[in-house]
Amino acid sequence: MLFTSSGFLVFLAALLAVYAITPKKYRWFILLVGSLTFYAFAGPQFLLYIGATIVITYICTMQVAKLRKKRDEAIEQTTEKQQKKAIKERAKKVSKRWTAVCLVLILGILAAVKYTDFVLANANAVIGVFGGVRRFGLLGLALPMGISFYTFQTVGYVIDVFREKAEIQKNPLKLALFVSFFPQVVQGPISRFGELSKTLYSGTRINRHDFARGANRILWGFFKKLVIADRLWPALVVLTSYPEEFQGIYYLLAIGMYAVILFCDFTGGIDITIGVAELFGVKLPENFNRPFYSKSIQEYWQRWHMTMYMWFRDYVFYTVAASKKMLRFSKATKKIVGEAFSKRLPVHITLVWVWFLTGLWHGATWNFIAWGLANGFVIMASLELAPLYNRFSKKFPTLHSSLPYRGFQIFRTFWLMNMIRSFDIYDGVRNTFGMMRSVFTNFSLSQFLTVGITELTLPTADYISAGVGLMIVFWVSWLGRGEKDYRERLFEFKWPLRYLATGIILFMTLVMGAYGFGFDARQFIYNVF
Repeated sequence: MLFTSSGFLVFLAALLAVYAITPKKYRWFILLVGSLTFYAFAGPQFLLYIGATIVITYICTMQVAKLRKKRDEAIEQTTEKQQKKAIKERAKKVSKRWTAVCLVLILGILAAVKYTDFVLANANAVIGVFGGVRRFGLLGLALPMGISFYTFQTVGYVIDVFREKAEIQKNPLKLALFVSFFPQVVQGPISRFGELSKTLYSGTRINRHDFARGANRILWGFFKKLVIADRLWPALVVLTSYPEEFQGIYYLLAIGMYAVILFCDFTGGIDITIGVAELFGVKLPENFNRPFYSKSIQEYWQRWHMTMYMWFRDYVFYTVAASKKMLRFSKATKKIVGEAFSKRLPVHITLVWVWFLTGLWHGATWNFIAWGLANGFVIMASLELAPLYNRFSKKFPTLHSSLPYRGFQIFRTFWLMNMIRSFDIYDGVRNTFGMMRSVFTNFSLSQFLTVGITELTLPTADYISAGVGLMIVFWVSWLGRGEKDYRERLFEFKWPLRYLATGIILFMTLVMGAYGFGFDARQFIYNVF
């Protein structure tokens, strides 16, 4: 069920009506029923996958809860410090086993569904290289909606439970709601149990202010998705489907257009997600913070898909980089690479590993793996060159802090990110590198000035609509700078201006949005990750 479909709006209105008339203490259950109903629309068979994740997580975390109870009782019955320490270590060891079992099983479901065919296809390729005849048959398993998102959210909960940073949810139905909460199950954001549980089960009464904020955020998401992302998508399909015809300057047009489409598609979906949650009084974390103003790739990832970045940082990067094995490895390489670099080596190795996993998480193709590793290597190079940057800023402090130089950094980061992101849209790693090379070998400005964009299937009116919409998006982005988001600034306007601004966005969405009879509604890009 598409967020931007009329069916979803009917579903949302019905759920809100039932939620509003339900007693406060049972409202969380209405959200659970609604979430499972929503998920069933994607395919009833997919409920088995998310159901298995919920059951496994509940059983394993309840075993951890029992161990903690026994541990605390045993500690109360003794006064010896050594014995208390032994009890804690014993309980932690068993808890670690249950946590490991849980993680292997729920990540195993994700791996089996998402990566089995990728592994088999590559095994067949290796067999072919060595002259083998027999081949593995591909399973062709359908990918359940949002499985990467709800799996990572559940993994975070399990690890937080083990680290005793989150309370154990002993009600299996409430745990099921945390895993399956319908607005965020499509494409995130990836929430933490400790934060989400504060409002998810509260049964907050729908009030006028929250409803207005939520509806405004939903409308803004519809605007970005329908007026810009879906309107430009057909042109991008033409550009990337015929790479032999559209090279050089058209490659730059494609990756620039994809940056706009992906931003409006993904942030538009997140806007709808956060807005829908607010209608029910549930607070979800923000996932973007004006990423196109970033001055480096590292800063970009601190602003783009922030919950994913923080997930990998907290649960993978810190865990691996600070592990005892990595510290021993650092000491062992001191004589070979020098003391200074040996201290940085664990960070670099972990960076490559994290970005390899990030690419694999996005998709089971070599393109996404190459995309992830490219991000990792660029960040690693930036860390190594940091001393040079610091010396430059000290030597030329006025230049370094000037507006033109900051503009250059933003421009450089934007296009470097676009080139890395081109692995998303072209078929095959070799083909993607070929398109990058075409900027230098087949750059024809005269062809672009002659043919322009007339062969990309879109009428001029569509480009104008998307262009006007994009100007509004950047204006709202500027309006939302600082600690206040754009809605808080909007609500500070006097009511005629506030309603006029909202009315313009609604009017443009209805008139310029890509929807209606004969239009092939397109799912959100991150729905397939």
